[in-house]
Amino acid sequence: MNLKSILIVCAGFMLSGCETFNKNEEPAAETVAGYQGTGAEPPQELLLLLGDAIGDVRFPEGTEIDQKRSIILGAGENTYGKLIGDVRADSQLVVKFFKDNMPNEGWSLISEFQADDTTLTYDKPTRVAVVLIERSSRSTTIRLTVTPRNN
Repeated sequence: MNLKSILIVCAGFMLSGCETFNKNEEPAAETVAGYQGTGAEPPQELLLLLGDAIGDVRFPEGTEIDQKRSIILGAGENTYGKLIGDVRADSQLVVKFFKDNMPNEGWSLISEFQADDTTLTYDKPTRVAVVLIERSSRSTTIRLTVTPRNN
């Protein structure tokens, strides 16, 4: 056998080995769902789960709403007011959470401003929502204001 034939045979074994290996792997979603804590941290994207919805805005799981400084009027698709809450999470993950989840509730992002804090402005046909995400040393503060849209 010449060198070229040996290389072709070796390449064939390697490719068939990879194919066999891939067939025995679990899909990534099942692997993550079965995470039992091996001491390794899961990817940061998995840390902010969907929490409670107030009106048609969802907050990250674990958000504690400050009821003394918040006011909610209406219900469901007609909710207006101001909500202030804190969540123990990195502010960039909170920004990503709102950018990923507000469109699922029918909100359209119309403006984004990032500096020390992040301001996201969304709209719907009859309302506007402003989400201010403020960093602090131990948690992230979320200030949500939803108002009727002036026509």
